[in-house]
Amino acid sequence: MTPKESAHFPKTFWTANTIELFERAAYYSMASFMVIYLKEVLGMAPTFATFLNGSLLWGLIYFMPIVSGTLADKYGYKRSLTLSFIMLLLGYFIMGNVQKLWPVLVGTDLVSNYTLPVVLAIILIGLGGSIVKPCIAGTVQKTSGAYATLGFGIFYMVINIGSITGRGVSYFIRTRLGIPAIFTYASTLFVFLGLLVVLFLYREPEYVSDGLKDNQVARKKTLKEAILGIFVVLSNLKFVFFLIVIALFWFLYVQLYNLIPLFLRHIDPNAPVELYTLANPLMIVCFQLLITRLVRKWTPVKSIMLGVGVTTTGMLLNILPVLIFSDLKQKISLAGLGLPVAGLFLLISIASMAVGEMMASPRIYEYIGRIAPKGEEGLYLGYANLPVAIGSIIGGPIGGALYQKYIATPLQNGAQPEYIIIWATIAFLGVCSMAGLAIYDRLVVKSQKVQS
Repeated sequence: MTPKESAHFPKTFWTANTIELFERAAYYSMASFMVIYLKEVLGMAPTFATFLNGSLLWGLIYFMPIVSGTLADKYGYKRSLTLSFIMLLLGYFIMGNVQKLWPVLVGTDLVSNYTLPVVLAIILIGLGGSIVKPCIAGTVQKTSGAYATLGFGIFYMVINIGSITGRGVSYFIRTRLGIPAIFTYASTLFVFLGLLVVLFLYREPEYVSDGLKDNQVARKKTLKEAILGIFVVLSNLKFVFFLIVIALFWFLYVQLYNLIPLFLRHIDPNAPVELYTLANPLMIVCFQLLITRLVRKWTPVKSIMLGVGVTTTGMLLNILPVLIFSDLKQKISLAGLGLPVAGLFLLISIASMAVGEMMASPRIYEYIGRIAPKGEEGLYLGYANLPVAIGSIIGGPIGGALYQKYIATPLQNGAQPEYIIIWATIAFLGVCSMAGLAIYDRLVVKSQKVQS
């Protein structure tokens, strides 16, 4: 692009990004309070709450695009997006109203728990979200043309703007109307606005960049090809090893929505969790371009490794207040706000997770595209979210189990919680991820350089 040229994106590109903004605002409105809602309002055990949020919800959102993306290609993005937003609308509405709807449907005397309607709502939200991802990413790809890098940069920024918007709206609704209102009003309203954009403004993109992809004429995959692609990818053992190592990094990240909310509410029963987690998207919006410049000369594996290291260090910082202060709930003043001392360190930890994400996440996609066999780049990139799914499916329940074993159970037995073990365990998995990346770099990346 010459100095006199400027990127021009068609209307559909901006419409798709608007849809993404509303969908992400809806999701992040409730994300920080999902496990708290399940535990505190609906009375579920921490381990079950984090299983539903991590394994079921995040697992569906990040694993199902392998299939839902293929179906969206077959039936069209507009149809798929319409279906997905209807599912999201129903899912969020059910989730926010289970205490009202379930007793009416089955009778007050028969209500022992809310598992069935909650699972139904989570399946609707998870499947709906899994359809949105490939449709919007596909639209961005198809309408960006020669400006794909800039197009996806805008797309990534929009995701975080939606995250900031959702969390901000969530705080005002929750503090006035309670936690269920986040789902009933904030998430449902954002999804409804997104559905209106899909129905009345979105137009089906008819082309793929310049008509070619990877020097081949672009064509749609069948569902059979998508499923068989799993075996093609998994037969590459080096790539599988890389995915598992990256999954350990996402294991740390998913604690932002599983273990950390539970811990925050433990040290401060009225903790505004959405404001704590707001540090993550704010850091990304403010510093993504700077971090990208700093790491652009590093190899992708080195950048990913340092990103994991920053995140791991942030987790280890949570041990310091245990060693320094006798009372983790002791309040200290920060910008006029009284925060528990452990909450301040958690805020630093959350910010470090954002820095680690900025170092690692974009380079993961870049590296997967680079190492994919010629002509199979699209296939391999389709599995770039698989580590997030694996990290979520495993990380959610383990985060809840750590909370239950080392905080909830000791308190029930009149003993002191064992905070150090929690953060040391999480950080240890980060160290394992770094070690795995170092092994991968030495045995795979450097050996490939020697051979070439």
